[in-house]
Amino acid sequence: MELQTIFFYGVIAYHFSGDDEVIAMRYSDLVDYSKLDPVKRAAIEGFSGLNKFPERLGFRIVAETLGEPAIAIDLPKQDFLLAFNVEGLGTKNMIADAMSSDKRGKGIKYYESIGKDCVAMSTNDLAAIGADAFVYGDILSSGDSNWFADIEKSRAVLKGFKDAAEEIGMAIPCGETPTLKGVVHEGTIDMAGASLGLIKPKGRLVYGQNLAAGDKIIGLESSGIHSNGVSLARKVADQLPQGYFSELPSGKIFGEELLESTILYTGLLMDILEKCEVHYLSPITGHGWKKIMRAKKDFSYEIDFVPEPGELFDFLAEKSGVSQKEAYFTWNMGIGYAVIAPKESAEKIAGISEKNGIKSFELGAVKNGKKEVKIIPKNIVF
Repeated sequence: MELQTIFFYGVIAYHFSGDDEVIAMRYSDLVDYSKLDPVKRAAIEGFSGLNKFPERLGFRIVAETLGEPAIAIDLPKQDFLLAFNVEGLGTKNMIADAMSSDKRGKGIKYYESIGKDCVAMSTNDLAAIGADAFVYGDILSSGDSNWFADIEKSRAVLKGFKDAAEEIGMAIPCGETPTLKGVVHEGTIDMAGASLGLIKPKGRLVYGQNLAAGDKIIGLESSGIHSNGVSLARKVADQLPQGYFSELPSGKIFGEELLESTILYTGLLMDILEKCEVHYLSPITGHGWKKIMRAKKDFSYEIDFVPEPGELFDFLAEKSGVSQKEAYFTWNMGIGYAVIAPKESAEKIAGISEKNGIKSFELGAVKNGKKEVKIIPKNIVF
C-alpha cells in the first residue's frame, strides 16, 4: 500500500492508495477562527459608539447582548424587546449541487433541505436570547443569473424557506437575489438571511445574567451535521472513491445524511422558556462544544456524560483522521443546542423536549473555576 501526499486548497492530507481512508486533515486549515474571531471582536468594539443612535427614535440596544448569538433592542415604553440576527448557510449548498447533478442522486429535492437550513442558522441563534422569530429575509447571491433559470431548483430552495417559516410561524416579506460575477462561483449560490424576533415579557431575555454554579447543562439532540464543519466534510467526500455516494455502515448514503435538515429549535425553546427557569442557551455551531462556555461569566463547564454521536460523525472522524478534540470543535457530534438551567428545571426540560420530539441529555454541570469546557469522558479541555 503506497502512501500518497495530497494538496488541496492549501491543506495537506495523506491518502493510502487502494483504500478510502483519509487521515491528518484539519478543519482549522479550511476555516481558521483565530483569524475570524478577532474581526468580530473588533467590529463589536469599533461599532460600539453607534449604539446610541437608535435612542433618537426611542429604542435602546441592550448592551449586555452584544457578543451573544443575537442582540436585543429595548422599547422602554413597551412590555417586550425585539431581537435581531443575521447568519449565512456556509457551504452546505455545494453538497446539494454535487448530489443533484449526479445521476445517482434525487435531483432538485436536495435543495429543499438547504432552504430550511439557511433559515435555521438565523432563527436558532435568535432563540438563544429568548426570542421568537416572526420575520425573516433571505439573500441568495449567484455567480451567474442562469443559476435561477432552473425554475424547479429555485422553487425547491424557496419551498425549504417556506416550510421552515411555517414550522416556526413567521413571515418572509422580503429578500434579495444579487448576481455577483467573479465573487461567487458561477455554478452555485451563497445563501444568507436575517431574522427579527420578539421577547415577551422582557424578563424572558437570556444572556447568562443568572448563570450560577450548580446549574445543569442539558444537550438537545441534533439531526446531523447541521451547517457547521461542512467544509471539512466536503473534503472528506473529495477523497472517497464514491464521494458523497459512499455508504455508511448502515447502508445510508453519506451525502444524503450530510444534507439532513437542521432542527428548528424555536418552538421547543419557547415552550421551555414558558415553563422553566433557564440561565443560558447556546447553539452548538461554529467552535462546536467549546461554545457551551460562550456566556461572559467565568465558570467551569464540566461534562461527565457524552451521548454516542451516531454513525455519520463516526464516519467523518474516521475518514478525516481528526483528533477527538478537533472533532468536538468542528462538528456538533450529535448535540445541536445546550440549555443551561437550575437543577430544579432539568427534569421538566427533559419532559418538554420529549413532547416536542427532540431527545435531551443531561451532560454535566456548571462549577466554580477557570473558564473552560471539560469533556471528562473524552479527556478534552477547551
